[in-house]
Amino acid sequence: MLVVGLGLGLVAVAVAVAVAGCAASAASAGGSSAAGPATTHVGSVGVPGSSPTAMSTASPPPGAVRIADFDALGRQEAVAWARSPLAKAWRTGLVVLSLDDLSAGPSGGFPSGQDKADVGNGDLVFTGLAPSRGPAAVVTWPDGSTMKVPVLSEPRTFGELTSSRECPACVTTPLDVTAATPTTLPVATSRGIAKVPAWAFTLKGVSGPVIQAALPPGSYVTPGSTGSPSRARLAAVGTEFTGALSAAVSADGRTLTLQLFGGPCDATWGGLETEVDGAVVIGGWENDPNPDAPCSAVGIVLTTTVRLSAPLGDRVIIDAWTGQPASPAFPARSPS
Repeated sequence: MLVVGLGLGLVAVAVAVAVAGCAASAASAGGSSAAGPATTHVGSVGVPGSSPTAMSTASPPPGAVRIADFDALGRQEAVAWARSPLAKAWRTGLVVLSLDDLSAGPSGGFPSGQDKADVGNGDLVFTGLAPSRGPAAVVTWPDGSTMKVPVLSEPRTFGELTSSRECPACVTTPLDVTAATPTTLPVATSRGIAKVPAWAFTLKGVSGPVIQAALPPGSYVTPGSTGSPSRARLAAVGTEFTGALSAAVSADGRTLTLQLFGGPCDATWGGLETEVDGAVVIGGWENDPNPDAPCSAVGIVLTTTVRLSAPLGDRVIIDAWTGQPASPAFPARSPS
């Protein structure tokens, strides 16, 4: 199903999805899946108006988080991950981090709101010639590794577009689709941004094509929502404990830049990470020094960093709040 992302393509925002490192490191190669000794590291502390590169290293204020409980939670989640069916597919299969990534709107946007509504509601009519060939049945990753996959035909892929119903109450008019061309689509996966087989559909009066992945159900998996820790386990870490929206990995694999979901009255915040064999478990804390004072109910993204004891390598990053792989901060994708 196509999700039309306000004209400039689709941006997948997934709080409980995932990232793995791009290259294996000696520290993680051949490691056991059982959780061994772990040490929690406290990350940099942010203050309002500071930049991620200007944060001072300090500990969270007393009572903000209980480090020992975070460490125990991280160990528990690392063991659960190693035993999960997703763990194997994470390194060897095709794990699509967000279903929204399987389609992309025109890179230049829609010329009108009506065109956007027509596509979003699947009000499309194919008027072009049937294509003579389909996309290559292979997925390619940045490191050059590939995997053969089954590919949907043009009619079946077009059916994915026409089944979209983003605004059932909207009044739409049929929009002509004049051509279908085999192509590839960059998709965020557990192994990096992969190029997957896709069809590019040319729309009458629209400068760029709408692209839909040609992957049939069963050819890929998505991160699930199971394994979340109980409220009691989360509460044990502390009232100011929070999860991480995403994690970006530095070039040397040693620093993670985390995004936390906070509020405008948070005076300080910071990151937490614990390394347990094949996993790095992350989280954060946010401190509002006057929790009883009036505060605007507006959510904001807070940035902080944590430093790993060894390069990330092929270890998975798990958000402690959800027990699921953390959302990666991949570079912006563009159709090819």
